[in-house]
Amino acid sequence: MEILIAGGFWSDWMSHIADWWGVAWPWIWLTIAWGLLVSAAALGLVGVFVPVIPGAIVFFLGALVHKLMLPDIFAWSSIGALGAFMVLDRVVDFFATALGSKWFGGTKWGIFGALVGGMIGLFFGIIGILIGPVIGAVICELTWARRHPKEAAKSGLGAGLGFGLSIVGRMVVFLMMIGALVFDGVLDPGDEESALEVEELREIEA
Repeated sequence: MEILIAGGFWSDWMSHIADWWGVAWPWIWLTIAWGLLVSAAALGLVGVFVPVIPGAIVFFLGALVHKLMLPDIFAWSSIGALGAFMVLDRVVDFFATALGSKWFGGTKWGIFGALVGGMIGLFFGIIGILIGPVIGAVICELTWARRHPKEAAKSGLGAGLGFGLSIVGRMVVFLMMIGALVFDGVLDPGDEESALEVEELREIEA
């Protein structure tokens, strides 16, 4: 060991490690930042169909962490827009579910059954997503709310309709959140103009 140290092997090896780390670290940092954002967006999409997952909140937090890690990619105004959409997502979810239930005289058990039925319906494709909330609401209205079958059916239809409206509304909000980031990071001409101005200044200085 002393021979290796005296011969400079250890210092050369550590120097190579430091050089490699200096080159690799920016890419590792980029991978972590974009991985978090993509994962948050994926959970946001899942949250559109599974109400127990606060998809919009997860998406917003992922974008916020991405902004803190890579400050030059997205503008703070876009992060603020995502925060506004996050609030809008909760408002849409609440009012869509409440209106659907209120229109058809549903109870809290009907709403609960619609949520459970919708989540189970995810495993049965589009048909399950559409029918699951209705079946779940009817079962809960009959079992726990002790309602007449006719009333339970009507309430189940309302809860299912509210759940469907909630999905549509949350999907629209999710697409708006994606659109805000795409516009900022890809389509916003402001970044290109800034880059051209910097290039012109460099040419003048040269």
